[in-house]
Amino acid sequence: MKRLHIAGLAALFVFIFLTPLTAEVKNAGKMTFLTSAESIAEFIKPLLPYRIHFGDNFSGSFWIQSIQNINIMDGRIFFTTHIYGKDIEYATMLKKQKLSVVLGSVDLQNDWDVALRYDKMKKMLFIKPHIEEPANQKSLGQGDILVNALLIALSDIEYPVDINNLKPITTGFNNQVLTIKTDIYDVYTEKEKLFIEIIPSAKVSD
Repeated sequence: MKRLHIAGLAALFVFIFLTPLTAEVKNAGKMTFLTSAESIAEFIKPLLPYRIHFGDNFSGSFWIQSIQNINIMDGRIFFTTHIYGKDIEYATMLKKQKLSVVLGSVDLQNDWDVALRYDKMKKMLFIKPHIEEPANQKSLGQGDILVNALLIALSDIEYPVDINNLKPITTGFNNQVLTIKTDIYDVYTEKEKLFIEIIPSAKVSD
């Protein structure tokens, strides 16, 4: 599994968390969107189970069964995931020969601590997931052990996520075309809430 896969998995969780936002205007130039752990928990319930892809080496189906114990503080998002897999097989090349290992099912729970850092100059969100080992090590199956080992090996690395490629909103206005663009100014946590500051700009054209 490449580094990009764990970055994508962490980014998936962050983007799920960014969705249930409410807005307030702090000044004329910026809008601030915020969300709490409670609103996140309620929002994601109907989205689960959510199918995920762990890379081309794996065949079978992986699902995020649940995301629980969500907490936001000190530039971090904490949560617990339950990842379930069915009919899992792992294949790799060994001395030009394909080696396949049938893993069966995966039933894995991990605690995540995802640090957030937004670089205003680069306009890039950096996420650094730290993944704890499951408490029930002795009860893990071979599929659980392999997936857990991959997650642990690729945690504690900071990954860049471009969240500024938001498509402009275009609509008709008074027989003209109104285009609204958004520029993310900052992403941070404060008082157990996640904040996103956005600078909108509008353009009217024929």
